[in-house]
Order: sequence, then structure tokens, then C-alpha cells
Amino acid sequence: MENCSILRNDMVLFSEIKVADRFFTRLVGLLKTDGLNEKQGLLLKKCNQVHTFGLKFPIDVIFLSKDGDILHMEQEMGPGKVSPHIKTAYWVLELKSGSGIHYKLEINQRLVIRQ
Repeated sequence: MENCSILRNDMVLFSEIKVADRFFTRLVGLLKTDGLNEKQGLLLKKCNQVHTFGLKFPIDVIFLSKDGDILHMEQEMGPGKVSPHIKTAYWVLELKSGSGIHYKLEINQRLVIRQ
């Protein structure tokens, strides 16, 4: 699984993002993870809905357009939940719970994915 960084206005917000762009990496997701630090996360490609069944901790879920615009956010999504289906989403960014508030992420902001 390759890594990428997520930037906003040329500033790196998250530097340790794993990219899940294959069936198996998307299937496993964060299930084998005990938690995330401030700079870690998972970026799911070609994704518009997620679940947290089997996850051990809450996460922030950011739905992005193909261009990186924030379309929708689910903050502090706990284990055993299903997100809304965001039809126009292309990417889903899963982050440490509280990251959206900490980094002041908002709908319509553009994030840049640097691979």
C-alpha cells in the first residue's frame, strides 16, 4: 500500500496517509489498526460510503470529490456505524477522531492529495 500526504493551501495537514486503491486494501481498511496518530489516516479511492463494523475506535470520515473538494463529513463516527451514501464522492479520507475540528475542515474546502 502506497502513502500520500494531504495538503490545504500548500500546508501539509496529514503526512502519513495510506492509500487503499485495491479490493483487499479497501476491504481491510483500518480493521487491523488499534488507533491513529495526528498525521495518520487512510484514503479510500473510488469510494462513496463506508462502515465501521469491526473497528475499535471512532474516526472522522471526510468525503471528497475527484478534485479534492470536501463534500461531506462524519465526525466521531463510532464503531458499528454506516455512513451516508455520498453519490458524488470519489475519495473517502478516514482520520483520527477530532481531526476535522482540530484542522478546521469545512464543506467546499479543497484538499490536495500528493502521492
